[in-house]
Amino acid sequence: MVNALFVTFIALLLAFFFAEIFKYFNIPRVIGYILAGIVLGMPILKDALFTNEVSSAFSFIANIGIILLFFFVGLEINLKQFKRNFKESSLIAIFNTLIPFIAGYLASKFLFNFNNITSLIIGISLSVSSQSISLDILDELKLLKSKIGNLILTSGTVDDVFELLLISVILIAVHSTITGETSLQKLGFDIIGFVLLIIIFRISLVPLALKIFEREKSQTTLFMGALIIVLLIAYISELVGIGSLIGSLIAGILVRQTLITGEDRKPWRKNEISHSIHVISFGFLIPLFFVNVGLKIDLNSISSNLFLVSVLIIISIFVTLIGTVIGVLLSKGTLQEGLIVGWGVLPKGDTELVIATLALNSGLLNTSMFSAIIAVALFCTFLAPIVFKFLVKKHIIINSGKSEES
Repeated sequence: MVNALFVTFIALLLAFFFAEIFKYFNIPRVIGYILAGIVLGMPILKDALFTNEVSSAFSFIANIGIILLFFFVGLEINLKQFKRNFKESSLIAIFNTLIPFIAGYLASKFLFNFNNITSLIIGISLSVSSQSISLDILDELKLLKSKIGNLILTSGTVDDVFELLLISVILIAVHSTITGETSLQKLGFDIIGFVLLIIIFRISLVPLALKIFEREKSQTTLFMGALIIVLLIAYISELVGIGSLIGSLIAGILVRQTLITGEDRKPWRKNEISHSIHVISFGFLIPLFFVNVGLKIDLNSISSNLFLVSVLIIISIFVTLIGTVIGVLLSKGTLQEGLIVGWGVLPKGDTELVIATLALNSGLLNTSMFSAIIAVALFCTFLAPIVFKFLVKKHIIINSGKSEES
């Protein structure tokens, strides 16, 4: 009889195999992970491998991976950089987030006659982005400290804040659907109580806990302590209806701020935690999450909804580019820089897939809509790095030519 251990082995092996093939052709690994899930989701294989017991265990592992992913994102959010470049990066982030969000919502609502919640989810899925793919290319071309690199990094930080707010809306909607509690008054009190708890955690509990866990000077003990903190805050945020992912991200921010600020600052400890989380998450848990996403994709529904997929792709690409160019121009940048940053923030790879998966699991999206959102994410993630790399190299050639002339 098939067990969860064997299925996890097969899933991880296939994920690695496809990811390495795509990586060889400079295509993001996430597409390989999802393709592995699509292969395992074929009726014969899925029926043979994924019993109810195995599916539950597999989903649980994937969900832990996403909690650690959001904790890692929180650890990497630089609030000082956020404040220093707030005006410029906010202009870019506002336009390249809100314009696609509004366009996606309106198209879903009035062109396809979806309900408000479904339209909201689609709008949010089209508005979020993943800069990690573009940052790899910037690092390869040694442009992380260039103007283009700074624009992508800082606007990405502000994007994270906007995404946090947008995801909160979705998670609150999910919580209301599951529990049947729609009282805004109760929700308001829960959020106020959660904020007060977070303040207490930041002032006393997190610093005290980290001091205790750090006492042994052991990276293993510190990693265990970080896990205890993130799971506790994630559980509390889940209880109040905000969602475990928001709690995980906040936990990451709290741990980072505790370790890099104050009298007893130990920034190297933050790096140790980030490294440990990165290894276990991106080497094991996150690939399984994306495999799980691929398992839920219905290829037949994509082929029967090509018009919906096409419209969402157009909105995701062109409206995001328009919004980013407007933001860059308003912040005194050039059209060329706007297009580069636009393609740089276009890849999809984590947040929108998490949103779509949560919505599917909660019954807020059907399989057809879910598959359409994933198809858009895959297309954008495949195309964006290719165009981005071309534009960056062209930008370097033009600027080097100008330097020689001067």
